[in-house]
Amino acid sequence: MQAGKIHWVVTLNRRYRSLFFALGFVVLATHLAYLQAGPVMWTLLVLQLLAYPQLAYWRAARAEDSLRAEMQNLLIDGVLLGAWIAVWGMPLWISFVLFVGVCVNVVIFMGMPGLWKGMAAVGAGVAAVALVQGLSFRPHTELHTSLLCIALLTSYLLFFANDAYRRGVSLRESRRQLGEQLAEITKLQAQLQEQAQRDPLTGLHNRRFLDEALERELAACTAAGLPLTLVLIDIDHFKRINDTYGHPAGDEMIRQLAGLLRERVRDDGLIACRYGGEEFLLMLPGTTVAEAEALAEDIRATFESLRVVADGQAMRTTLSIGVAGFPEHGARAQRLVLRADHALYAAKLRGRNRVVVSSDELASGRALPAAAH
Repeated sequence: MQAGKIHWVVTLNRRYRSLFFALGFVVLATHLAYLQAGPVMWTLLVLQLLAYPQLAYWRAARAEDSLRAEMQNLLIDGVLLGAWIAVWGMPLWISFVLFVGVCVNVVIFMGMPGLWKGMAAVGAGVAAVALVQGLSFRPHTELHTSLLCIALLTSYLLFFANDAYRRGVSLRESRRQLGEQLAEITKLQAQLQEQAQRDPLTGLHNRRFLDEALERELAACTAAGLPLTLVLIDIDHFKRINDTYGHPAGDEMIRQLAGLLRERVRDDGLIACRYGGEEFLLMLPGTTVAEAEALAEDIRATFESLRVVADGQAMRTTLSIGVAGFPEHGARAQRLVLRADHALYAAKLRGRNRVVVSSDELASGRALPAAAH
């Protein structure tokens, strides 16, 4: 197995196991010296506490499922250390330290259910030795060995605690960074959503936004018994402006009108949209047709007197405006837009530079000149 595929628990446990067993060798060596053990016992202890941790890592690292192999290694630790406890006759402090070391490891990586597995593993090691050579009980340990056991257990638990603290700090920092990234992503998504609903030239809402907002606002006004009026605006002779002064000049004319509309619909809920090309549409929830007509006339008169300068050239033009409102002219969004469009068309045919309110005659075409059909 490639090193990159080794589970992080395997690498972490290599460090834990190597540390615990190395410190344990120092402690248990004092007990072997007290027992005046021979070279065989010393050799086995070196293999167990210094060589075995590397073999356990090698086994897990080469396994197909490295995490599962490492969980098995933890239980093997328990069996082997349990065997040493039995061989030495259950010395009290040594038995306690080895038992706690095994239990701490399995609980950290297996949870509380792992405690029972760890206890069973230690018990299995004790039972195996008892079956082979019987079990003697020699609980005594020398004072210096007992003190070293206390120092070993304290050091190991402090090591675990410090490692857990550092991991907790790292986790909090990761969560903080993740929170900042999520906030930034949310902000960018909101900006993208806003940009998708805005016209890049004027900064006003676009037709996509209008299609969604008009249905929503019309339903709200219907439920509340409030009027809603649409004001459809078109710049007169706009093609002539582009042909005479150039498209940048036409863009400046559009921006100037957008700025005027933005000033006139500052109230909450009133929306100005660039409907397409040189056409704009105001959506005015809570506004009657008469109020919208007055607003449209103010916009028309103001724009007529507006002097637009682009590339050193001064331009003037006028607006044709159609007005249609709910409930007078329809209860559906498409119907209202169509009625406002008919009124705008009538304003064009009647000479431009005027505001026309929708009527049944306009909707049927009876009030339009024959050329309009």
